[in-house]
Amino acid sequence: MLDAGVARAIEAVEKRGDDLRMVYTGGALPNFQDAIRPERAEITGDPLSLVLPEDAFLVAGDPNRPTFTRDGALAVRDGVLVSSDGTPVLGFVDGDGSGIPKPLSIEKNDALLGRARDLRIEPDGVFGYARDVIDAATLETNVERVVVGRVALARFPAGTRLEKVDASHAKPPASVIPFVGTPNDGSFASVEVQRRAVGRLDSDAAIARLQEAYLTMRALGAEERTRNAFARGAFDLVK
Repeated sequence: MLDAGVARAIEAVEKRGDDLRMVYTGGALPNFQDAIRPERAEITGDPLSLVLPEDAFLVAGDPNRPTFTRDGALAVRDGVLVSSDGTPVLGFVDGDGSGIPKPLSIEKNDALLGRARDLRIEPDGVFGYARDVIDAATLETNVERVVVGRVALARFPAGTRLEKVDASHAKPPASVIPFVGTPNDGSFASVEVQRRAVGRLDSDAAIARLQEAYLTMRALGAEERTRNAFARGAFDLVK
């Protein structure tokens, strides 16, 4: 049976390895907090890529049980605005007065006919696109801008410990209700557009912590092998 200390050391090595693989992943939630650096941003030119205010999260997933992410490398898949892993990003749909964040989707006909172009997110969180419209009277083609909605942002009370759901999504304790708004609404700052956040992990520190965890695992393993060898020797003497 594997010693509990050795098992924990093996698990630590695995988690440290997972963290190292997240070094350049924006919005990644590391398993350990001892190799964190301030979040940095780089220019992408991607109109659907954004950097969030420091204290903000995107609302994502199921509107009834949302998760929260800082992954701002957004895209459109099957007409729906999603984060890099395909999770729908929620927002306030234009014309919907419910006040409930929902998936932001291109109009079905525009998506099916491929009419949506110039998709982008504005600094105030507006997600929209352009489409060509033919005037029935003149048969002239005009371009109109379609507003799908505004991405929702969430903030948690100071000191809230979020529970990790996956590599880039988390949720608060059941007793914590986030404050939800939109970029540049007076409560949240604007988002930085055509930019992406570079992972918060310091690569040198992450490598050093992984090496430390590996050496600890080896030392504990050697110690266990020595104990087992001693126990086998004592058992042989008894026989």
